[in-house]
Amino acid sequence: MFKQRLIEALAIVAIIILSVTGGVIGYLATNFLLAIPVIGVIVWVVISIIAVFMVAVVICGSAVRLQKAYREHKRVQKDAEEETR
Repeated sequence: MFKQRLIEALAIVAIIILSVTGGVIGYLATNFLLAIPVIGVIVWVVISIIAVFMVAVVICGSAVRLQKAYREHKRVQKDAEEETR
């Protein structure tokens, strides 16, 4: 039982270390690439396009949910009217 908990704890520590290492490497690589003017401009344009599309997806998703909720409300309202007749 102790060995199993020790192995789990070491696995969690190893995952944390790998995550931090990957983050640092990603940060350094991004800073290096952004230091090159052409690549920096391309990266910022791509990030801007992705941000715009993400906002559009959120807005469209909200509109679809609102439309579904409205249709469900109308359906329930229609069912209630039919029951009262």
